[in-house]
Formats: sequence, C-alpha cells, structure tokens
Amino acid sequence: MLGLNIREERRRRDLTLEQLSQKTGLSKSFLSQMERGLCQPSVTSLKKIAYIFGMSVVNLFAEPNHQNASYGRFPLFKEEVEKEQSYVSDVKIVRSDHRKTLSLPGAKVIYELLTSDLRRHMEAVYMKIDPNETSGDEPMKDPPGEKLCMVLRGSLEVKVENEVHRLHKGDTIYFPAHFVHSWKGLGKSTIEVIWVSTPPCF
Repeated sequence: MLGLNIREERRRRDLTLEQLSQKTGLSKSFLSQMERGLCQPSVTSLKKIAYIFGMSVVNLFAEPNHQNASYGRFPLFKEEVEKEQSYVSDVKIVRSDHRKTLSLPGAKVIYELLTSDLRRHMEAVYMKIDPNETSGDEPMKDPPGEKLCMVLRGSLEVKVENEVHRLHKGDTIYFPAHFVHSWKGLGKSTIEVIWVSTPPCF
C-alpha cells in the first residue's frame, strides 16, 4: 500500500522518478524499489518524500477514499505558517483504540497519532520500538519548529547535531526541530516514547 500510494501521488503531480530523486536527494533506483515494495524505507526517507508532496507521512499510508485519508499537512513556507496562525476552537477526543497507526515494512517500530489530525499547531505521536531499533541510517531534519521527546518506558539514545543523550523512563529532551537528529533504542526491553512537535512534521 505504501509504495503504491507514493507512486500514485508522484504521478498525480506529474513527477518522474528522476525529478523526485533530484528533489529528495534519494536515488532513482531506491525510489523505484520503494514504489514496488522491494525495500524498507526509513522515516527520514519518507519525510523527504512527504515534504515534497506537501503532506504528512501519515497520508502516505492512508487507504484510498478512506474517511481519515487526509490528516492534513505541515506548512512548508513562512507565508503558509503566517496564514495558519488561528488556533483550534473545538474539542477532539482520540480513543485509544481509534488512533491512526503506522508501522514501517520490516521495521519493529509502531507509531500512533495521538492528535486527531495534523491540521493543528502541535502534533503528538506515540512510538513503540524494540531494543536496538533506530530511526535509520540517515539522520532526520524537520522544518523549523520545536520538538520534545519523553520516554515512558525503557531507554532511548537521542543524538542531536553531534551530541548524544541517553534518556530513561521519565526523561525528556527538547530541541529545535531543524537540528539534525536521530534515535536508537537501548537495553533489552520494549521502549515507549511520546514525541511532540510544533508545527506538525510527521
């Protein structure tokens, strides 16, 4: 489903694999394999693709015509951020058994969206990973904003720029979202984490 969604979105935008490769910095062969479901993309790779499409990673997993297929997008440019300064005026509840859940093919990572959608000024994501699981070979770099991580269970290593931080149950780390960062699960038991970002960038 993921690969097909990326291919459909690319074609809908009249982009060739070569053009998408140039815009994302990902190789043409890698993108081709991803679209055919022959390789395991990292969150970093998916974020690069979603950024070019002007949507969230969540949308890449949505089933066609699903009622929750559009979870919004994050603003890409300063002008768009300025247009989206109004705050929410309604109350939304996301039941624990109705969260939008994502899992990358072949990876032992589960993401659950805690906010109702991504049309907000803030995004909260629950992440459950196995020990030694990582964010991928390439570090992440999100649009300008702020990011917080809180460890609910286990231990997590978070690298921001060139500094490595080890977080344990109850610890938090807060940093500029555009700083290069990555994470790795530590220990021998499952790790549970909550990520909060503003603006939404997943």
